[in-house]
Amino acid sequence: MSLSDSTRADIPMPTEAQVERAIKLTYAQVMLGAVFGASTGGMFLVGFAMGLGADNVLLGVMMAVPQFFVVFQFAGAYLVERGLSRRKLTIWFASLTPICWFLIAAIPFFGDRLPNDKALILLISVMALVTVCNQFAGSARGSWVGELIPEARRGKFFGYAAMFGGIIGAGFAIAEGRFLDVIKHAGLGAFTALFLFGSLFGLAAALLHIPQPDCPLPGSGSRIPYIEVIRSTFRNKSFVTLAIVHAVTALSGVAGPFWNAYLLRDIGLGYFGVGILNCVGTVAAVVSAPLWGKAVSKHGCRPILIISLFMLAPASLFWMPLAPGAGAAAYWWVPWANLLGGVGGSALGVSLSTMVYKASRPEGRSIQFAMYGTFVTLVSAPMPLLGGWLVTKLAATGYAVDLRLTFLLWSVFLLAAGVIALWMEEADSVSVRILVFDRLPNWVGNRFAASVAAPLGVISGVFSRMQSLGNEANKANGADGAGETPSDRTEDSQPRK
Repeated sequence: MSLSDSTRADIPMPTEAQVERAIKLTYAQVMLGAVFGASTGGMFLVGFAMGLGADNVLLGVMMAVPQFFVVFQFAGAYLVERGLSRRKLTIWFASLTPICWFLIAAIPFFGDRLPNDKALILLISVMALVTVCNQFAGSARGSWVGELIPEARRGKFFGYAAMFGGIIGAGFAIAEGRFLDVIKHAGLGAFTALFLFGSLFGLAAALLHIPQPDCPLPGSGSRIPYIEVIRSTFRNKSFVTLAIVHAVTALSGVAGPFWNAYLLRDIGLGYFGVGILNCVGTVAAVVSAPLWGKAVSKHGCRPILIISLFMLAPASLFWMPLAPGAGAAAYWWVPWANLLGGVGGSALGVSLSTMVYKASRPEGRSIQFAMYGTFVTLVSAPMPLLGGWLVTKLAATGYAVDLRLTFLLWSVFLLAAGVIALWMEEADSVSVRILVFDRLPNWVGNRFAASVAAPLGVISGVFSRMQSLGNEANKANGADGAGETPSDRTEDSQPRK
């Protein structure tokens, strides 16, 4: 498959039927990708690294180092702007990502020939290669979706995508957690089966790009110089402000790999137990995502984004009563944190995904996304390493701290992002005050009235029907005595002598 046989001029706009088909295929990709992500990321990746001997600092290194390769997103944007087919770029690089995981899955087979320290280096190196592939695929796919999905449908589209992915991801995370607990005697070999299983789903998701139509890049008549797109992006106040808000939000990555590490290693839960706890947040996100999608389409991204940040910030407080080894208490406190995190995280994801398209310009969108993604990622990249180092350093000097310190820092950065977001601008959006104190109470009131009106309507209908039947019966009785007068009926009612 050649990458250079499609340019802006010779790619037709997809028909409405093709767009509808692409949306359905994308939903299928989201669900397949959720299986891939559930099988290869989160608690399983953290558990695999800890099985190789990773401590807090090395866990931070594993999360931080690959993120510095985000700069390859500029190379992906350059290829897109040169006219290479975004569809074909996406297919090639999205397919390489799950293939890389085959190599990670093979690490346990090296056994003693690959010491743990070298195995961790190999893991981090392959994760960096995965990041490079994701940057090329993300640049192409992100720009492609901007023209493929109509603007009026993006909020709803991202909401449903989050819902479908969350349902599948939660189910597989629980089932696979139980699977690992059952075959934990197999050691790291258990992860091999999990990673291979997930990679097959990731490959299937990548191949579903093939039936989807490509779209011409905006400005097919002339190409805007690369440097001019960069200059105009810096002059786009809404886009720059959004990038700053997102970057400060991403600083919360200081707690990145440590939520699951604290539950698995310090609290002492099994993978099944962690999967159950994480499922609470996933279900909350799944249920709320479509509602947030509709809210974004109706009220704007800005108020939902601000609400989500202030909603998420207090979630870490539910972790504070959980001292190491408090396994039973985890099942009391963590669900509340995950419930709040699921609802708030869903709102944050939907609003950010939609806002980045609204704030960017169609021309040169891949370059704008590359600038945005590189800035946000490079700002957040050192944070997991910083979090692991900080806890280790303070504990070594005698302070009674553990990974919960990173959870508090997580809240601080989210609060800061929420304050900065107040300066964001978005046309046709309502203010947070109006949404919270006017639109939301009215919406709740209308839903409550509808929920009360439904049973009352049924009861009223029953009584109306009974009254109608009674009237019909009276009419029938009146017809039977049509030849009688009132005096006749009176006489008949008197006792005869």
